[in-house]
Amino acid sequence: MRKAANEGFSKGSVKRFYEKQTAEAVLLACDCLGKPAQWDQHFRRAAASMILSVVYGHAPITSEQDHNVVAINDFATRLTRAAYPGAHLVEFLPWMRYFPSR
Repeated sequence: MRKAANEGFSKGSVKRFYEKQTAEAVLLACDCLGKPAQWDQHFRRAAASMILSVVYGHAPITSEQDHNVVAINDFATRLTRAAYPGAHLVEFLPWMRYFPSR
């Protein structure tokens, strides 16, 4: 997988994403000008849209309520919450690591 990722995203191959990046930048700028208070949602939408368009060939996503954007942002939130120090009781009580996982 590392070899495939390196070939697909090397310096020479990323030039083909220029048009997609430009289109996404225009959408992001329009969103930020239209609703500047929601800048964090606009950036989350833009990141999800860019990744989906480059990796999977999806069309640019224009709504923060798109099911793909919601799923990606929900996963990122859960991953971040799980990585917080002290998020799991086993960090305070190390003997709990020997309990079966259920």
